[in-house]
Amino acid sequence: MYVKTVCIITLSLGPWMFLQAHASSPVSTFLSGVNFPVSLSFAPDGRIFFTEKDTGSIRIIQSNSTLLATPFATVPKLFHVEEAGLLGIALDPAFSTNQYVYVYYTYRDVGSYTHGHIVRYTATGNSGIDAFDLFDVVSSAPNTVYHNGGYIKFGPDGKLYAVVGEFHQSQQAQNESSMTGKMLRMNSDGSVPGDNPIPGSRDYALGIRNSFGFDFDPSNGRLVATMAGPTSDDKILIIVKGGNYGWPTCLAVCHDPRFIDPIVDFSRIVTPTGIATVAPNAYIFGEYTTGDLVQLQLDETGGFVNMTQIDNKPSGIIAVEHGPNNKLYYTTPNAIYTYDLPVSAGPNAADPGLILLGIGVATAGTLILIYTAIRYRRGRTFSS
Repeated sequence: MYVKTVCIITLSLGPWMFLQAHASSPVSTFLSGVNFPVSLSFAPDGRIFFTEKDTGSIRIIQSNSTLLATPFATVPKLFHVEEAGLLGIALDPAFSTNQYVYVYYTYRDVGSYTHGHIVRYTATGNSGIDAFDLFDVVSSAPNTVYHNGGYIKFGPDGKLYAVVGEFHQSQQAQNESSMTGKMLRMNSDGSVPGDNPIPGSRDYALGIRNSFGFDFDPSNGRLVATMAGPTSDDKILIIVKGGNYGWPTCLAVCHDPRFIDPIVDFSRIVTPTGIATVAPNAYIFGEYTTGDLVQLQLDETGGFVNMTQIDNKPSGIIAVEHGPNNKLYYTTPNAIYTYDLPVSAGPNAADPGLILLGIGVATAGTLILIYTAIRYRRGRTFSS
């Protein structure tokens, strides 16, 4: 395909290039025939815990890659229509000693209000016992099935982070008295940390439509997250304490000092889902609509460098996690795959598909390059 461009950006902002050629395919099918695995967590002893969205079962893959027939536990009262279900899982940072396993799932009350709920199990061998109700959030309207959020993970500060969608009630994302449409931060027992941005509130960041993936970059403490848009403007965000990401007041790149602009804003729907840090300033995320697995490179200040597609699964990608042995794990509705992460290989190469459209200034005076990157094979465009 020949594309005439007016101005090409040549960027060399990062210290190294993550991707390199493999002698053979780096992708392997790890486990097939599974039932909608939407979240993974790795135990220190080599076991992998994962959630089945529609059955409510927490499953265990043993260190020899064998799936145990009996679930670790099955959550009660599961509501799993459309985007709802058993959505998130996290192991306590002190799992080796306390054996705590946390999961986020949705249920319906007698008034048909949807709840997002976190329960903590204690592992005894390969079974979960002593279920402890940690956290509950309820939709502001009955009969909601979309925008439940549900991804949970412990941060480097030992706090449990949970992203909750606005349950399809968009104005709640800007309502500081609501926990919906927010990134939440809580202690491991569900209580509110004393250093949260709003005293007495679990709200850590707001203005989030719906997200199903975030991760921490241990090299710099950065919290990166995905966010799905309505009919356009899916995003990759850097979440900061007390940050407001604009929904529903602002849809695209706003250049409004009240809101924090995305690092990447997609001009068409790709539905970014899981995202994992794979090296300093390097992240890999999945897309449910396109099925693409994409590597995102930022510079040391969090500025965009480039994006590269590295795999595709037509059924859509959900969870993406950086696992042991330098392997990336990612899921589709019926399988779990691994990707062998390569070694870094020198300076960042320029992306020849980046076309300059304009220049803007974000909050705090950060310079943003507005561009279109042409995906020759898929015809996809995005902007940042």
